[in-house]
Amino acid sequence: MQGGELKKRLEQAQNIAIFGHQSVDGDAIGSMYGLWLQLGKLWKNISYFTPDAPSETFSFLNIQNLQTEFDYLNYDLLVFVDFSTYNMIKKFTHWHEAYFDKQQKVIIDHHIFSKELPNSVEFRDDSSISAAQLVFELTQQWRPDLIDSQIATFILTWIMTDSGNFRFDEGEESIRVSRNNLSLLEKWAHKKLIIDNVFRSKSFEDLEFMQIILGRMKRDEDIIYSRYSQEELEQYGLHPDSADYALYLIWDIKDQELVILWKEKDDHIKFSLRAKGKYNCRDIAKHFLWWWHANAAWCSIEKSWDLEKDVKDFVRQVKVLINW
Repeated sequence: MQGGELKKRLEQAQNIAIFGHQSVDGDAIGSMYGLWLQLGKLWKNISYFTPDAPSETFSFLNIQNLQTEFDYLNYDLLVFVDFSTYNMIKKFTHWHEAYFDKQQKVIIDHHIFSKELPNSVEFRDDSSISAAQLVFELTQQWRPDLIDSQIATFILTWIMTDSGNFRFDEGEESIRVSRNNLSLLEKWAHKKLIIDNVFRSKSFEDLEFMQIILGRMKRDEDIIYSRYSQEELEQYGLHPDSADYALYLIWDIKDQELVILWKEKDDHIKFSLRAKGKYNCRDIAKHFLWWWHANAAWCSIEKSWDLEKDVKDFVRQVKVLINW
């Protein structure tokens, strides 16, 4: 992590664009918006962008001014939060790589990725449960006076969502998360507001959609897998986050070590993986086209003419990897 140079760039820049990744989740939104509110207190001109709109789950936080089209203006600094590759904002970067290459960039991320982007400074820690936690720790070191109750609530929201409401953190990371959460609560983060609106807010359509996914479960030794389609999400008017609710429910099955949920996405099949500790999702996913964390990851494979065979082949390869 290059905290000193990163803070210098944030201090010197006046016109800043903050980016979140495609299929934007709570961690990316919270990191972006929390950072936007903090930098705005320093009288900087801040804009923030994601390729697509966030889930309605987070509407209770009254997120404003988020743009889904990028303007390609001459910013002093671009900030990437919760990702570090152009592919994650390809709606903006495709055919515009030269623009992004020449810009000064700051990356705040908790994922492993080996390729360094031009003109970038990274604040990265793959042991962190979330990017929002890194934003908080960075601000605590740099300007703790910037964090008020509203910002603390934003950051706590995203730590809670990325940790599965504190289900994923273990060992030293659990101590780290607990210390940060205590600090956020001392700054009057509204925990009950988060619980009521994120974890106790499922709609009737969410539960109908869960029924579909649960009805398709298949078991193969230590693995349970199921599927859904983009068309089904659209039929029920749901965000992809709704599929995660079913994934977490399957994950709670006793003595089941690995869960896989998949869907078709363009010319690929996207797989979401969750593990309880016996297996490492990151070690599995890195053999394909992406990887994230030990207990939670996603990856994709190219789709052939035989979708059922593709999925069975993927599960077979996973079984080989976990039995090494």
